[in-house]
Amino acid sequence: MKPYLSVILPAYNEEARIVPSLERRHKYLEAQDYSYEVVIINDGSTDKTKDLIKEKIKDWPHFRLESYKVNKGKGYATKYGMLKAKGKWRLFMDVDESVPLNEIERFWPYIKDYQIIIGSRYIEGGKITKKQPLIRRIISRGGNLLTQTLIAWGIKDTQCGFKLFSQASATEIFPLQTMERWSFDMELIAIAKKHGYKIKEVPIIWKEEAGSRLRAVKASARALKDLFVIFWNKIIGKYNK
Repeated sequence: MKPYLSVILPAYNEEARIVPSLERRHKYLEAQDYSYEVVIINDGSTDKTKDLIKEKIKDWPHFRLESYKVNKGKGYATKYGMLKAKGKWRLFMDVDESVPLNEIERFWPYIKDYQIIIGSRYIEGGKITKKQPLIRRIISRGGNLLTQTLIAWGIKDTQCGFKLFSQASATEIFPLQTMERWSFDMELIAIAKKHGYKIKEVPIIWKEEAGSRLRAVKASARALKDLFVIFWNKIIGKYNK
């Protein structure tokens, strides 16, 4: 039976927090009145992540593990999970729960009118409970302004890792995704806009969790380069059907 909601969870070397993270998701989803699946993508972990997941979910029929041996990046893992998922609606999010799963309740009122609904920290009603360091805030806001100008006009927060896609939009957009690491969020928005999808930004509660592997300056430089690649891909028609 096709689940109503698929939750896609990329994981790379998360042995320190994967078990409590899965427990919280299981507890929340079991209390809901819709069918679900959780698709965990082991992105080539070299620690005990894979074994801990297998042991934890062995008695949870709605949780399943997809795994491959070589680390490919968060973007690749998300795409892999989205295309393996079976749900009518498909949400990807982070293991660190910068955005808790229950924030999806803010999304449900909009599913009749939108096929893509994304969490936003920067629109009215969004809340950041633990602020990033100043340098990261400056880089993030500046980068977002440039992203809006080139590929995602009107979208205030392209990088929040909490995005919901309908089955139809996921199966059209994700096969066209080329970015395998941190810039994939921007690319998804660019592809969605290219294909005429309306995107709803919904305010969410967000905080930066300890253990994040993103390094601001290095990652931002890479994202800037990728942004121009995405812009060029749009111009040459790489995201056409």
